[in-house]
Amino acid sequence: MKKHLLIALILFLALPSMAQEATVRSKRVKVHHGNASLIVTTPRNLNARLWLYVDDVLQNEQSVRSICIRNLGEDSYYVRVELDNALQNCVGQFVDLRQSQTLAVVSSGKWYGLEPSNINIRPELTMDLKTGQAEPSIVPPVPPAPPVPVIPYAMNPQDYEEAYQLISKESFDSSKLTLAEQVVSANPMSASQILGICKLFSFESNKLEFAKYAYEFCVDRNKYYLLNEAFTYESSKRELSEFIKGF
Repeated sequence: MKKHLLIALILFLALPSMAQEATVRSKRVKVHHGNASLIVTTPRNLNARLWLYVDDVLQNEQSVRSICIRNLGEDSYYVRVELDNALQNCVGQFVDLRQSQTLAVVSSGKWYGLEPSNINIRPELTMDLKTGQAEPSIVPPVPPAPPVPVIPYAMNPQDYEEAYQLISKESFDSSKLTLAEQVVSANPMSASQILGICKLFSFESNKLEFAKYAYEFCVDRNKYYLLNEAFTYESSKRELSEFIKGF
């Protein structure tokens, strides 16, 4: 009996240290540096470039057809690809990186996915992993809203500046668009103000969608031609013009 009580006492005293060790293991820090590399590419038949996110951190500032992230540690990474096309198709999955891998974007109808590939390519961009842990000082500050003339019944400059900053801080174009539409529907704007918001979007399609939506709430529609400055493609300018004619 005494022997059993002694064993139970030893186990009771050991439990806190065992629990502490398990907690430490669960909080291990991911080691990013290693010898593995990850290549992500889009086949030519998709005719689309891509942005790559690793663990929700954007890696490339400009869209590319292929990208290589080098010197990765052997670990699990969440890889997300956003295509630079009209629909901005997005696909993501966890990748257990025990050795170098190449992933290709594949499509079947409206569905997109990532699958391992043996394709031998020379990546358009090769870089080390961005982890999102950079010093805040290297992150460029959001520029102030461009000065716009004060027009009666338009959103006052102070409120517009506040809204402009909030919209610019959204990470994704879709979030910017949702917030921008909420603001303009409750606060009529001048054409110059709407132009400033349009320039915050990365994608031409979102610029065009907001320009169409905001037309109803513009206080000086006779100056809506200013919105042409926001677009890169002539097709977008024509589409907006046709929309205004049919409004």
